[in-house]
Amino acid sequence: MANFELFKELIKKGKYYEAHEVLEEYWNTIRKTDNPYKNVYRGFINAAVALELKKRGRDRYKYVWKTYEKYRNLYLKEDKFIEIMEFLDKFRPF
Repeated sequence: MANFELFKELIKKGKYYEAHEVLEEYWNTIRKTDNPYKNVYRGFINAAVALELKKRGRDRYKYVWKTYEKYRNLYLKEDKFIEIMEFLDKFRPF
């Protein structure tokens, strides 16, 4: 299972690419399955990617962040996901 604590620590440190890697490792094991949470992880990964794109000065970050927001209804299904969503929302890049 993904390490959300490490993900959050890396986000706090501005290591967005590394944070994305932490979740992507797990997501790759479930992305082609019927796991009901695969898009939750995809959304959180996109949030980290958007922050990295913003850090690099790339305009596409807004589009990628909207992908994170697209899955908001899925984050509300579990307390652990709500907590990550609320954490990430504090870093909204625009």
